[in-house]
Amino acid sequence: MSFIDTWKRRREKKYRILYKNGPSTLALVFAGMALALWGIFVLLTSYPIGLYLYYSALPKTTEILGRSIQETSKQMVAEEVKVIPVTDPQIIAEITRDPSLPDGHYLSIPDIGVETVIWEANSDSFEQALRKGVWRVPEFADPTQSGSGRPMILAAHRFGYLEWTQSYRLKNSFYELPKLKAGNEVEIVWNQHRYTYKITMVEEGTEIKDYSSDLILYTCKFLKSPVRIFAYAELVK
Repeated sequence: MSFIDTWKRRREKKYRILYKNGPSTLALVFAGMALALWGIFVLLTSYPIGLYLYYSALPKTTEILGRSIQETSKQMVAEEVKVIPVTDPQIIAEITRDPSLPDGHYLSIPDIGVETVIWEANSDSFEQALRKGVWRVPEFADPTQSGSGRPMILAAHRFGYLEWTQSYRLKNSFYELPKLKAGNEVEIVWNQHRYTYKITMVEEGTEIKDYSSDLILYTCKFLKSPVRIFAYAELVK
């Protein structure tokens, strides 16, 4: 009998024993762990793919979200009578122009990686601003009017648009807004003036509850949902 024939017989005998006894308990444990890890990997990696497919199937989704922001801004204006006027602008007087800062309007939230331009647009063309990133609701204040009883309200999509890269999305959307906590800082550069705010509260709801805040950051929680995420902040310097 040749060497090859002997090797084949031994191999066949070995596998017959394995098939007869079946896999060991340890092998089953490792197989289960491997399947569990693979399932977790698939779940994590399929999220952006699922988001891409969702936007492809429903291209009007971002328009719907933008429309909801517009409707909410109108609701804010209608309910503005609830705001209690505040007449203490002393903190504003201390903020002086810094020529080393850029001219224009910028938002920075280091704790969630936001570093973006604040885009201006009226409520009829809000979608043009949202396609770029963060939009200032024009019916309300800008930083120079803090202390007037009118908050500054910044809105942005949470998931952004298909043409956005992941790095652009992280810097220009409010995807990580729910991760903000009381005490986190928000910085706004407005025409070479630096305004620093401190987060006082982050909550979910369908409408704004604290119009006395100096700054309100706003986004939608899901792709299609009446639930909003609001982050309230006060001016500290």
